[in-house]
Amino acid sequence: MEGESQTLLILLLILSLGLVVPEIFKRTMRLPFVTSIILIGSILGPHGLDYIASNDVIDFFGFLGFTFLMLMAGLETHIQEVKKHAGKIFTLAFLNASIPFVVGLSIGRFFGYSWLQSWLIGTIFISSSVAIIFPFINSKGCGKEMRQLMLPAFVIEDLFSMMMLASIFQTISPATSFSLPVYFLILFVSIAVLYICVPVLAKHFIGKKVIRRQKNLHEDQLRFVLVLLIAVLLYFSALGVHPILAAFLVGMLLADVVTSKEISNKIHTLGYGLFVPVFFFIVGMQMDITIFTKFSSDNLLVFTIVSGLILSKFISGFVAGSLIKMKPSRAALFGTVSMAQLTTTLAAAYAASAVGLFDETLITAIVAVTIITNVLVPLGLQLILKKPILISEHAH
Repeated sequence: MEGESQTLLILLLILSLGLVVPEIFKRTMRLPFVTSIILIGSILGPHGLDYIASNDVIDFFGFLGFTFLMLMAGLETHIQEVKKHAGKIFTLAFLNASIPFVVGLSIGRFFGYSWLQSWLIGTIFISSSVAIIFPFINSKGCGKEMRQLMLPAFVIEDLFSMMMLASIFQTISPATSFSLPVYFLILFVSIAVLYICVPVLAKHFIGKKVIRRQKNLHEDQLRFVLVLLIAVLLYFSALGVHPILAAFLVGMLLADVVTSKEISNKIHTLGYGLFVPVFFFIVGMQMDITIFTKFSSDNLLVFTIVSGLILSKFISGFVAGSLIKMKPSRAALFGTVSMAQLTTTLAAAYAASAVGLFDETLITAIVAVTIITNVLVPLGLQLILKKPILISEHAH
């Protein structure tokens, strides 16, 4: 029972802190829920005061939190709307990915890193973490149309960056017996099959053709969504694909079928009530806030990477928004939100470190980027929207 008691104690601490401290941060520093939880995790985690340590169960809760975030992001993204705005979405994604990539690649080469290392830096510059972005833009201040444009654009950027990362690491340290062309062919065929089958299955179940018990109708429909999500996650995991794609894809394919607010609210309540706070707390625990005490003669590289990513993301996002005729404030909103870096960025940096591609200075720079952008983005959004960003259970 010792292990179970320890896990329950950790959950109690995380959820209790998530209940009280964000409210204090919101009133004193106007920081939203997400940023507050991340900062608490970084302060109390192993790189800070070392009061709380994770374990396999807590990590799994965090994984579920990430999965629920991606599922909810997918449910906000309707395929018909994506098709209608496909040109605008790809313009946003292309410019907001290509310009930062060139900037990151150039910074790496300027400071004497190899082409492979520089390419990896540029690839990291492409990503815009949907997990942190979704709660920020899932507020009434951003507007439904903006969400329909931004979410798919950011997912495309993240997926493209992950595919490039997979190609790099598959070249250095193969994780699958498939060649890259075969691997991507299997992935695209799998997505096509899901695109055809999931809506049919969903209409069959959620459309009440199978489920007859009105008393437990919403519970059964929710159970169907969760069964489908887990099945797709298992399949994509076997392929070695990041869960961001599986969870978002399931949500997007169900978006036009799950019209019941009851189901959406249950998913939202379950996610934000338990799993999502744990996920963001774990993210904070992974951030080494002591990096700000380690600056040395390599400060110029760290400063250049941090400022280069932030400026390239904002400028490219603003330019892309302006090209598709967004209002300046909306273009600035897109550019600001795109600066957020989190899971993909950290995972890529630590994986690069593990295979000897990134040195300590580059790791310091990447971790600094994640910390700074997670504080800077919500503050920037408050200025643009001229109101506090309240990430809460009532974000719908």
